[in-house]
Amino acid sequence: MPKVLIADDEYLMREALTRMILKIDGFDVVHAVKTGKEAVKICEKENIDIIFMDIMMPEMNGIEAGRRIKSSNKEISIYILTAYNKLDYLQEALKMKAEEYLLKPISHAKIEEILKRHLNRYDLPQKKDKYLNALLNFKSYREMYYGVPAFVKKLDESAEKSYQKTIQSFLEIFEHSGESLEKLGKKEFVHKKEFEFFLLQSMDLVYRNRAVAKYPILEEVFNYLNSHLEENIGLKEITRNCSVSQGYLSRIFKTEFGISVMEYLHMRKLMLAKWWFYSKDASLTDVAYQLGYNEVSYFSKVFKKYEHVTALHYKKSLND
Repeated sequence: MPKVLIADDEYLMREALTRMILKIDGFDVVHAVKTGKEAVKICEKENIDIIFMDIMMPEMNGIEAGRRIKSSNKEISIYILTAYNKLDYLQEALKMKAEEYLLKPISHAKIEEILKRHLNRYDLPQKKDKYLNALLNFKSYREMYYGVPAFVKKLDESAEKSYQKTIQSFLEIFEHSGESLEKLGKKEFVHKKEFEFFLLQSMDLVYRNRAVAKYPILEEVFNYLNSHLEENIGLKEITRNCSVSQGYLSRIFKTEFGISVMEYLHMRKLMLAKWWFYSKDASLTDVAYQLGYNEVSYFSKVFKKYEHVTALHYKKSLND
């Protein structure tokens, strides 16, 4: 749920905005403060998605506060409020990259329009395909990671005929999502494991696209992960190469995926491991080293932790 912060030195304005926002489903007003300085401090410690901020406030005005907030977190959407229709204020708000410059008094209809537009930026297209809708309803990345194999396993022969329809729905959502996904989607699946791998790739893309829409800095993080997935990398390497702090990256990952960065990295690697076991009949040793695990024993430990079976047992199950 997007978190909203209100910064205005007028008590009645803070109360009015809070009430209007809380009437709109899908948003939570987590703070209502009276100075720009307070707003800056909160944004340094918490993940805030939207700010409604007055220009004229004591200690620090809204333009300066917005500039400081944007310098450390460009993803926050800031709406500048003012009772003065002055060109220089508008110019300063535009320089600070505010979303909009809003004149007081502000109507409930305007607030609702802004927030619904904001929410729609992150929503996935709704499809009538019941299989696709079931997949899009997972509450966390972990639930998805285990839910997709369970979903595929339960499909009967009649449901298998809907493979291509479900695939097409994904491709329509992600028309420009990458050649590898499209190529996989256009082939006939001869084994449920192939369909499972396609769905895991697709759902991973769902989570990544949704997260990047809210936090654009994650695009650089995912590009780095995709380029170095087969290497021995950790949180330090990721943050050092992507110009983001460990604390901030960990917080937004927990918010968007419900898991830590390293848990996500292991799950991505294991998706590939399982695919190579199936498609290449690769050995544990080859897979471990190809994915950047320096010791086969460590890879085996990670595999069992996440898959709840040994890697050897999983390999044997592919022949069942």
